[in-house]
Amino acid sequence: MLSLVVAPALAAGEHGHDHAKGPNGGTIADAGRYHLELVARGPAIEIFVTGEDAAAPVPSEGFKGTLIVIVDGKPARIALAPAGANRLAGTAAAPLPAKPKGAVQLIGPDGATANGKFN
Repeated sequence: MLSLVVAPALAAGEHGHDHAKGPNGGTIADAGRYHLELVARGPAIEIFVTGEDAAAPVPSEGFKGTLIVIVDGKPARIALAPAGANRLAGTAAAPLPAKPKGAVQLIGPDGATANGKFN
């Protein structure tokens, strides 16, 4: 399960590994034992989950979460749900920039949480 707690993650100044570009064209962040890639296309959001090695896909079944991004200077919450393979998906109320800034919290099938920040 995924749920996003944006304010603490943004305020805490967590530093994720923001790489220039992930394999799907998105922004990469560390989230505990996972690497996450955020891909935004208009209002459509995808989070691709891989293991600590940033290569092995982690099945999204049983995960849930929330992505909080800044839209027009205000936080927007986007619920994320499994969407096949290692992908979680959600839809924003308005189109997002290609590389939105924000935070995500994932809750895995085992109940463990993982937080990531996209700069």
